[in-house]
Amino acid sequence: MELTYINEDGRSITLKQSRPYFLTKIDGTGNVRQTVNTFKAPDQDGAFYISSTLDMRNIILEGTVVANTPDDAYVWRQRFLQIFSPKLNGMLVYRERQIACVVEEAGFTVSTRQRIPNFFVSLLCPSPFFETLDEVREELASWIPLLEFELEIPESGMEFGMRQPSQIITVENIGDVSCGCEIVFQALGTVTNPELLNIDTGEYIRLLTTMNAGDELRVYTHFAGKRVVSVNGTVVTNAFSLLDTDSVFFQLASGINTLRYDASVNMELLEVSIYYRPQFLGV
Repeated sequence: MELTYINEDGRSITLKQSRPYFLTKIDGTGNVRQTVNTFKAPDQDGAFYISSTLDMRNIILEGTVVANTPDDAYVWRQRFLQIFSPKLNGMLVYRERQIACVVEEAGFTVSTRQRIPNFFVSLLCPSPFFETLDEVREELASWIPLLEFELEIPESGMEFGMRQPSQIITVENIGDVSCGCEIVFQALGTVTNPELLNIDTGEYIRLLTTMNAGDELRVYTHFAGKRVVSVNGTVVTNAFSLLDTDSVFFQLASGINTLRYDASVNMELLEVSIYYRPQFLGV
C-alpha cells in the first residue's frame, strides 16, 4: 500500500507502510456514488428513469508519523501540512493511476497514551475517474521511417520512409468509460479542410481552412475543455472559428473506436495524431 501526492507547486510526499509517514488506511479508491435523476407522475407506481451522473470522489487517508524524537516528528508534521495545503490543487498517484484532487481537510491528532501524531487527509476529486499516468498516442496518418543504422545505400537506391497505407485505424480505449482526446492535424504541404470521422457514430470534426506546410491545428474534445487552437512554434492562438458548424466534439467510447481521416485537397500531405488518457471507475 503506497501512494504519492504531488501539489501544483511540484512538491511531493509518499505515504506507505514505513517511516516517516506510515499509511494505515486508504478509502474511496474503489467505489464512487452516483446521483440518479427520475420523474414521477401523479398516481404512478415507481418512477421514470431520466439519467444518472457520478458524484465527486472522496478519498480518505489515515496514518501515523513515525519519528525518533518529538523534534523530528514536529519537522515531519510541518512538511506534511505544507505539501497537503488546501490552497493548492494536487494529483494523487496510486497503483499506476492518477487522479486530480483538492485538499478538503488535512490535520493531526495525538494519542494521549502513546503521544504519537496520527494524520488524517480528506481529498475531493471533482472528476471521479482515475487516469493512466501517460497519454496514449495513436498515429492515424504518418510516415513510417525505414532508416536503420549502420546505414548502407545500395546503388539501386532505397526508401527513407513509407506512407502509412490506410485512411482507417482502430483505436482501443482500455478505460471503463468514454474519454475526450486531443486531435493534431499537421500539414506537410497545402491541405484543405482536414477532418476526422468516427465511423462507429458518424460524428466528425472538420476544419474549414487551407493549411500550408508546417501548419498545425489541435482540437480538444474533453468535457469542459473543448477548444480549437493553431500552433506556430511556441505561439498558440484560438482557431475555434475554423470549426465546421456540424462538427461534434466526439468522445472515444470504451473499447474499439474506428476512425478515418480525410481532406478536401491533398489528403496525402496530412498527418493526423490523437492523444488520450483512458479513464477508470476505480483502482
